[in-house]
Amino acid sequence: MGLYCVGVRVIIGGMLKLKYFLIVLVALVGTLLVGCSVPGSPNTPVIDESVTISGTVSVPTVTNPGLLAAVGLINNPDAFARFVASSTLKVNGRAVEFSLNDSTRAFRAEKIVPAAAYELELRCGDFSLIAFAPHSVREITLSNGLSLRSTAEWYLRAAFGGAQNFSTSQFADYQVSSTLVDSLAISLQTELNKTGLASAAWRLAASNSASAMVADRSLTEVLQRTGRVFSYNGNYAATVFYSRLNSSGVPVMAVQAAVTMTCTTSADNVSGSFSIEPIAVKPIDDFPITSTPSKTSFAFTGKLNGSYLSFTRKAANDGSPLANKDLDSWFIFPVNDGIAVQASNLDQAYYTGIQTRAGEFILRKK
Repeated sequence: MGLYCVGVRVIIGGMLKLKYFLIVLVALVGTLLVGCSVPGSPNTPVIDESVTISGTVSVPTVTNPGLLAAVGLINNPDAFARFVASSTLKVNGRAVEFSLNDSTRAFRAEKIVPAAAYELELRCGDFSLIAFAPHSVREITLSNGLSLRSTAEWYLRAAFGGAQNFSTSQFADYQVSSTLVDSLAISLQTELNKTGLASAAWRLAASNSASAMVADRSLTEVLQRTGRVFSYNGNYAATVFYSRLNSSGVPVMAVQAAVTMTCTTSADNVSGSFSIEPIAVKPIDDFPITSTPSKTSFAFTGKLNGSYLSFTRKAANDGSPLANKDLDSWFIFPVNDGIAVQASNLDQAYYTGIQTRAGEFILRKK
């Protein structure tokens, strides 16, 4: 009986020690978990990747008080007082909170969702100041602030990009010619000096003036690339669109095609190949489709000028009427999501060359 009691005491004592050890272990693990983050738990750290954009607001003279009529104050020559009193800010189309200092004219918008580029619109009444900024760092300072000059720059970007079916964000690595910006800013101020200028008339005048300035200008006349020199080495592919012309040189057919491109560079010399295989066609302006294009494949050699690639495609030297004649010119340049291809017909006899809007012919690296 004595031995039995002793054995029971030993077992019970061991169990108590084990229970105590488990309690200590659970408490220790709990302490560690509080200090660490478990995925999906409330303690998971949140990484703040938001962007802050700042700059200076410079409001031009606005002769017509109606443009700023949302605030019932006497019109100020620089109109800045009205912006301080009542203005809203949108970034990429979304309303955001911001601060605007009435003495330093500094504005600041925080917690902006990261994007490839940012379009800011500071609006007061029916008048807006607009700015464009590429994504570079988390703290972005607008070089032109929000001003008539930044507004002119945005209208020029929109006019040039829209004509070729680009979005403004695709030119994040380009800056607009300062000469064109200065010229358009002067033109816009002239419009704002007009009495009775309505909001719709102001926006239309700004858009039309910008479109007139970029019309018939090449990319390099309007925009200058600011990023590092682009390397074309590699293989590219995409489904794109181009136009076929009739015998009068009028675009009559939109062609959807699967395109591949290979490219090898050596210094400023480039060699490569294109394969363009039509997969669908659509008439333009109800012109009848009399024939569908066939697959086109060709090799090319071209030249680099900085980040720009250009070459001319010639017809085969096969004894035909077009033998060894220029068919089309090709100008290729990097954009935010690939390389854009601007092809222009050179065949003035039969109009067999390819015609593109560069924003509809963007290839991406494979």
